[in-house]
Amino acid sequence: MGDRMHIVVPRWDAKLGDSIVSSFFFREARKLNARVTVLTVAELAPLHTEVFGVDRVIVTGASPGVARLRHIARQLGPVDVVVHLVGRIQPAEIMFLHWLRPSRVYSLDDDLRCVNRKFGAATADKSFPERYERVLLDLGAKAVERQYIVPLPPLFQGAADAPQILVNSYASRPDKGLSFNTAVMLLRAVADAYPGKSVGILCSPVTRADAQRLETNVGRPNVRVLKDLNTPTDAAGYIIHAHAVVSVDTAIVHMAVGLETRLLAIYPAMGGEHNPWLPPLSTKTTVVYSRQDEQHYRRTGQKNMNAFSIEDVVTELDRLLSTDTGTDPVITLHARIVAGLGVATGTLARQLPLISQAFPEVGECYPGTINLLLERPLVVTRPDHRTAPLAWTPSGRITEVFDLVRIELEFDHSPLRVPAWLYIAHGSPHRQTPSTHEVIAQALDLEGVQGCRIHLRANAVALA
Repeated sequence: MGDRMHIVVPRWDAKLGDSIVSSFFFREARKLNARVTVLTVAELAPLHTEVFGVDRVIVTGASPGVARLRHIARQLGPVDVVVHLVGRIQPAEIMFLHWLRPSRVYSLDDDLRCVNRKFGAATADKSFPERYERVLLDLGAKAVERQYIVPLPPLFQGAADAPQILVNSYASRPDKGLSFNTAVMLLRAVADAYPGKSVGILCSPVTRADAQRLETNVGRPNVRVLKDLNTPTDAAGYIIHAHAVVSVDTAIVHMAVGLETRLLAIYPAMGGEHNPWLPPLSTKTTVVYSRQDEQHYRRTGQKNMNAFSIEDVVTELDRLLSTDTGTDPVITLHARIVAGLGVATGTLARQLPLISQAFPEVGECYPGTINLLLERPLVVTRPDHRTAPLAWTPSGRITEVFDLVRIELEFDHSPLRVPAWLYIAHGSPHRQTPSTHEVIAQALDLEGVQGCRIHLRANAVALA
């Protein structure tokens, strides 16, 4: 383990949205054979270990002091890299870096001598995902997949009656969310514009009572509070099944981006000032801006999220939903069956029983893969199922995440389509070659068969 690059990422800012935005960094760092330790608060520790799959999490309070940082430095041992992209480095953190003595420190704080990878001015016009990508490229990555990792429930009980439009008016601070009256007007406008669609109010246990008041005051039969939201994973289950999400700038925005759900985000208009937290440009995403008194904001740091046009929201939402036919379009790709790496039979025998515990439909699959060379490369963006990190190796010390996508296989020698699944092992070298994909299915006689066609949801993948 000593020859592996050791990267330390402080995430004690305790912000879920920031964690989602940086989530791909941990997946891509593993491709560099790096060992990653995250320093974060107790609430975010399971997210980093069980979903993002980091090697180690050290739990600390928000903005730890010198004594706590000294103790953490002793726990960490040798450190090669520190990635600190969460604002200015505080005096106690300068001491922390002095104790660690890493060879590289990435930070937005260009003025400090201890920062030798100065990203403040150099990335001033970049989004935060682009900044993390720049770190990975500087560490030796040849290409970076910036798809966020979002915690999905292994089994979502509410899929049958999940609301088609989700509205979130809450944020980490009152001034970053909508006022009660604005939220009522927004919900009424959305409900009246789409009387045939159900509208769900997103909330947390802290805001649930206020959300219930919203439902009562809105007074529309197609609007209801989602009362079973207790964790980000619960929210993700609803987001991935929604036709669209309307949200102020908060973690919900970044979760919707990661799950490729249509998104209308409400952000503050800050004149010409670059906002690194804007969602990436996409045909599935649009932003409506709330006007700001910039002098008041610079004097107080307080935002006004209520000065936007509700008419613009409805217009933009209508544009986003205009391609929604109620059924997912299907694409068909031709593929050639090729030789694999020769290891899947042994590994799948251990992996399938673990995967099928939460995704039982693959339980009867043959413990081996069909390797396909596709006519067009594709990257899975919305799997039908993503596992938790599974300890499938004999030692149990290494964990891996798997994505499964439902497909159908069609062969020339048979008129029937065979149900199958794209099987994406996050640690597999096949993830570097998007033209080649592994498929699992029931035992099939493919003697002499050289090709096939695959049919799958268009919105499950991005085609290159």
